[in-house]
Amino acid sequence: MYLFTRTGQFRAGSMRDAAAFATAVTEKVRQESDLDVHAWVSTMSAETGTCTWAAWVSSLEELEAANDKLAVSDQFNEIVEKGSELFARPVVDGLANLVNGEIDPSAPLPAYVGVARAVAANGHVADSITAGVEIAEAADRITGVPTRFLVDVTGPIGGCRWVSPYADIGALQAAEEALAADPSWAALIDRVGIRYAQGATQSILRRIT
Repeated sequence: MYLFTRTGQFRAGSMRDAAAFATAVTEKVRQESDLDVHAWVSTMSAETGTCTWAAWVSSLEELEAANDKLAVSDQFNEIVEKGSELFARPVVDGLANLVNGEIDPSAPLPAYVGVARAVAANGHVADSITAGVEIAEAADRITGVPTRFLVDVTGPIGGCRWVSPYADIGALQAAEEALAADPSWAALIDRVGIRYAQGATQSILRRIT
């Protein structure tokens, strides 16, 4: 299973138009392809104004077929071209491979997701994957939230991420408080942290469609 993302940061002062654009392009992708795509915006995080479109696919062939359909869609490309002026910089695509956990397509859509990103330190690529699974399993146990660990297929070599879905902001807060209150969590991060390069980040994304 793969997670495909397309991320762009909207320029300052464009958020009202950006929200309408994000909704329109998401709906058009769903109409023109088989991708179950959703749009998310960063909130309470450093990447203010950033929108990420994300879709799970079972194979790269599925993603290729969807991209081929969109490439020849005049309506889709017209929407994209009109919306290009809303971005502060070019959009960036990403692809990650699901390492642990499962995706249930029938599960309710979360209102928020927490995303932590890291890059393996030199000489610790294999160790970082083992530690990544351990971190995800510990987060599951402590919070009761199904945290998924993914390894990046594109982007920095050794890149990885943890993705945790939340039904609402209250569930997100409860998970954060549970992690902070459990001494085994901090001990785990201290123990395996050497396997990752400095600069790991955390973000909160809110679903808009």
